[in-house]
Amino acid sequence: MSYRIQRGDTLSALAGRFGTTVSALAKANGISNPDLIITGNSLKIPGKSDDFQASGTSRGGQSSSAQGAQGGAQGATAMGEIPSSFGPNAGRLASSAEAMASSMNTTGWCAKGVNRSLAAAGLPVNPLPSAYMYGDVLARDSRFREVSLSDEQIRQLPPGAIIVTDAYNRPGNPHGHIAVTLGNGREASDHVAQIRTGGTQRVFIPV
Repeated sequence: MSYRIQRGDTLSALAGRFGTTVSALAKANGISNPDLIITGNSLKIPGKSDDFQASGTSRGGQSSSAQGAQGGAQGATAMGEIPSSFGPNAGRLASSAEAMASSMNTTGWCAKGVNRSLAAAGLPVNPLPSAYMYGDVLARDSRFREVSLSDEQIRQLPPGAIIVTDAYNRPGNPHGHIAVTLGNGREASDHVAQIRTGGTQRVFIPV
């Protein structure tokens, strides 16, 4: 059978759910890094009654290799890999975010800084009152692709990804946090800083 990956899924949890192992799932899907699976991709579940052909064609008729190629064209890579770079939209976003953050150089206005950066990069999103709210909005926006990454992988991201942190990511902060990666472990919001991680991040890549 095949399973569409949902936000928050991990290979270990899915292995337990479907009565298989992480190594079996990784092998069946060509995953080199079990800590990285991409939300929205289809995952082959070994040891079950398959609804995909031996060639890897899913019920929708698109092969898993074709899905991976499509993801690469959109700026994300196949499951199990951290992309070394993203597409032109991400490049424009990173450049505009760094310029905006340097211009504002404030704290507490991360949502405003990133929203302005998105507009400057040609990826406008309606302004929202809190940073964490952008997570659900970006997840529904076809111009962005959500990926599941560990904290360490987030710190290694190339320029142009958007990191959204849940509300109360820090005590007394109900708004969460949003920033654009700049590479080398840096992020830009309303100022440039080191990437913040705390296990509650959602990551979006412009496609």
